[in-house]
Amino acid sequence: MTSKQRLISASTALFILASALPALADTAPDATDFGPLATTSAEYKFPATIDPDIIGDRFTELWAVVYMPVDLSGGPYPLLVFKHGNHGTCGSCTAGSFVGYECFMGETQVARSDGSSAYTTSGTCPVNFVVTPNHLGYTYLAERLASWGYIVVSINSNRGITAGMGVAGDAGLNLARGRLILKHLQRLSEWNTNPGTTPVDLGVDLFGTIDFNNVGLMGHSRGGEGVRAAYNLYRDSGSPWPARIPNPLTFKAIFEIGAVDGQTSRILNPDGTVWNQLLPMCDGDVSNLQGVKPFDRTMQIFTESPATQKSTFTVWGTNHNYYNTEWQVSDSAGCTGAGNPPLFTPGASLGSPSQRQASLASVMAMFRANVGPGADATFNRNFNPMFDLPAVVTDVTRVDRAYTDSPASGLYPGAPTTVFEDFTQAALGTSEYGFTIDTFGLASYVKGSVPNHDVAARAALISWDTPGGYLETNWTDVGMGNDISGYATLDLRVSRQNSALNPPTPNITNFNLQLVMADGSASGEVPVSNYTQLTGPVGGAAGGLHPILQTARIPLVDFFGADLTQIRGVSLNFDDTPSGAIYVTNIRLSQIGAGTGANQELAQPNAVLGNTASNAPIEAPVYSDGNIVAQLTSSGSNGNQVMVEVYSATEIPITNSLLTMRIGNQESGITGFINGDTRNVAAWFDAGAFAQVNSGDPITIRYGSDSPVWSFGLLDKRLVNK
Repeated sequence: MTSKQRLISASTALFILASALPALADTAPDATDFGPLATTSAEYKFPATIDPDIIGDRFTELWAVVYMPVDLSGGPYPLLVFKHGNHGTCGSCTAGSFVGYECFMGETQVARSDGSSAYTTSGTCPVNFVVTPNHLGYTYLAERLASWGYIVVSINSNRGITAGMGVAGDAGLNLARGRLILKHLQRLSEWNTNPGTTPVDLGVDLFGTIDFNNVGLMGHSRGGEGVRAAYNLYRDSGSPWPARIPNPLTFKAIFEIGAVDGQTSRILNPDGTVWNQLLPMCDGDVSNLQGVKPFDRTMQIFTESPATQKSTFTVWGTNHNYYNTEWQVSDSAGCTGAGNPPLFTPGASLGSPSQRQASLASVMAMFRANVGPGADATFNRNFNPMFDLPAVVTDVTRVDRAYTDSPASGLYPGAPTTVFEDFTQAALGTSEYGFTIDTFGLASYVKGSVPNHDVAARAALISWDTPGGYLETNWTDVGMGNDISGYATLDLRVSRQNSALNPPTPNITNFNLQLVMADGSASGEVPVSNYTQLTGPVGGAAGGLHPILQTARIPLVDFFGADLTQIRGVSLNFDDTPSGAIYVTNIRLSQIGAGTGANQELAQPNAVLGNTASNAPIEAPVYSDGNIVAQLTSSGSNGNQVMVEVYSATEIPITNSLLTMRIGNQESGITGFINGDTRNVAAWFDAGAFAQVNSGDPITIRYGSDSPVWSFGLLDKRLVNK
C-alpha cells in the first residue's frame, strides 16, 4: 500500500490476494472471413472537367471502381466509399517492364516507383510511365466486404487533386477530396433513383440497389481527412449537398488509416458517428501520427448526438504505404523501440501481407458491426479494450487501443459517460470539479500536453523514482461522495513517457488504482497492468517515438470493497514499479459494460514480437548538391503573393504530409510540383510574410521534423521578378 495508510476492510484485504489471478477476458470475433455472395467489379470514368462543386481552378474527373455482389436483386445494399491518399499519379518500372499497371521482370512482379505527378495536371503520363491506379489498392478489403452484401466504391482522385498544388484554406486539398466524394455520392444517388441512367461500363443498372441510409466511409492518409471533410461538408448548416443528393445520407461509420489532420482551415471532427483511426507505429510519411488528434478533440464534445463509440487502433511494426497494395515502395526505413520489429521490408518491396492482416481485421469489423440492416454489433469488440483481439491479429503483431463508448457526458440526454478527471483546470492542485488533487512522494507532477496529440488532450505528467507515492483526484468535498453505482467501468487513457525512469527490464511500467470513499477509506488496489500493457514508446526509424495514449477499462466490480454510492475520488498509487514516468488523462465513468474480469492477455509478453532490442534512430539526410533557386516571381495576377520556384537534383517524394518551404522564419505550406516534375517545386508566400525575410536567409523544404531536408542556399531578394 501507499503511505496514505488507507482504511481497508478485511474482505477487501482478502480480495487483494485473490486479484493476483484475474479472469481471462472474452475474445472479440474475427470479421475477416469471406461472405456467402459471389462478387464482381467494374469501373466508371467520366471525361475531366472543371467542376466548381469540387474545385474551380483545375480539371478533375469522376473515376471509381465499384465492387458488388454479382446478384443485386437482394438489395438495396449498404454503401461503403473508399478514398486513397496522396501519392504519385504516374509510375515507372525501376526494373522489368509493364503488364497492365504492374511491373514484371520475367514472370516475377517487382516494385513500381510512383515518382511523377504529370497525370495530375495534364491527364497523361510521360513516356515509359503508366497511370498509378491508387484506387485499386484496397481491393483486398473491398472484395471481402462485397461478399457480405456491401457495394463498395473506391474513388480515384489522380486528376487535379492527388499531388496537386494546394490552395488557401485547403493546403492538402482535403476539402476538395471531401467535395469529390460527395459528387460521387450525388451521381450514385441519381443512378439509384432513375432507372436506365447508370453508366454502361458498370454492366448493371444500379436503380434501387443502394441503401443510402447505411453509408460507411474509409479514408487512407489525406483520404482520411478527406472522408472526414465529406462528412462535415454534408452536415454543415446550409450545406448545398443534401439538396444535390436525391437520397438522404446516413453515415453510420468512418474508418481512417494513418490520416492527416489540420491540412485545411477547418477543424474536422467525427462526432455523431462511429469512428476509428488506425495508426501505423512505424509510419515514415505521417510520422507524427497526427490522425490521433480527432479522437482527442472529440473527447471534449460532451453533447455528442447521437452518442457513438470512438477508438484508435495503434498497430506496431507497420508503415504507412503498405495498407494500399498499389503503394509498392515503403515510406519507412524501419522501426525503433523494443518489441517493434517491422512487418515490412525497408526499401523497395511489394507490400506486407502481415500488415494487411491488421487492416482486414479492423476495417471489416468496423463496417460489419455498424453499417447495414444486418450489422452485428459484436464485431465492435475488436475496438473495445475489455476484449482480447482475435488470433488473426495477435499472431501477427501488437495493437494498442484507445476507446470510449462516447464522449457524450454528464446530464446530456442519452450520455453514456461522465467525466471524472480531464486535468483541464490550470492549478495543479485543483481537480476537474474544483476540489483537490492530492499528491505525495512523486518526483514530478505537472499538467500539460502529450507529444503527437492534440492540444485538447490535457494530461497529468507524473514521474516517481521511489515507490510509495500517489496522486488522488477528487470530485466532491471532504466527507462527501457521489453515487456511481449506475456505471459499469472506470476508463482512463495512459501512456509511458520517453523516460529513463521507466524500467527496461521487464519493459513494463505498472501502477495501481483505488476508489476512495467519502469517509476516506478505499477499495482494494487494482493493477493497471491487468487491463493494458504499458511499454514503449516505440516509433519509426527516424527516432520519433510515439507515446500514443491507450485506454484501460476497469469494471467497477473489480474495485472490491468499494461503496459505489459514496465515491469521492480516484487514487493512482505508485507502489509497485520502483520508478516510472507516465501520461494520464480522460478518466471517465461509462454506463456500458462488457462483462467483468481483467484482460490478462495484455499483461503477457507479445508472443510474436517478444522483447527485441531497440534500434538506433536513423538521422534524416540533408540534400543540397545541385539544388538551385530557379526564379522568384511577384504574382502578376495577385500582387499580394510571391512565388519561389526551386529545382533539386535529388527527387522529392510525393507524400501525404505537407511539403513546406521555409525562408528564414517564414514558412509556406502552399506548394506543388511544376508540371508533375518531382524535382521542381513552387511555393507561394504572402507578400507580407515575404517582406519579413531578408537576403541571406536560408531556403529549405521538407515534410516534417523527421523528414529529409532539401537545402537551396541563401535568399537573394534582388532576383524577384515583378
